[in-house]
Amino acid sequence: MSDELQLSKSLIDDVMKVVVAADERAKDPFIGSQYLSAIVGFVIGTSEAPAKDKKEIIDELAAFMQHVLEDVSGPETAAAAAPAAPVAPPGSAFGIWKPSE
Repeated sequence: MSDELQLSKSLIDDVMKVVVAADERAKDPFIGSQYLSAIVGFVIGTSEAPAKDKKEIIDELAAFMQHVLEDVSGPETAAAAAPAAPVAPPGSAFGIWKPSE
């Protein structure tokens, strides 16, 4: 068995179907990505990892996301997008976290 992740379009579609089933707005890639980011934050935040390691883990995952972005969109697309203004207005990535729901 390989140590590599087995990422596929089918897996991504299946995960996004679950997210969209919970909130139709997640059909918008930006909103869907917010859900995925919140899930990652929740998983890392509630993990047994020492608190001092959690920030480093999140930073490594952010770099990994950048690498995947470059792989799927090409380095010139990722480089061109990097210095540009965000697609969504500043502050729109803010979500309401309600752990009791």
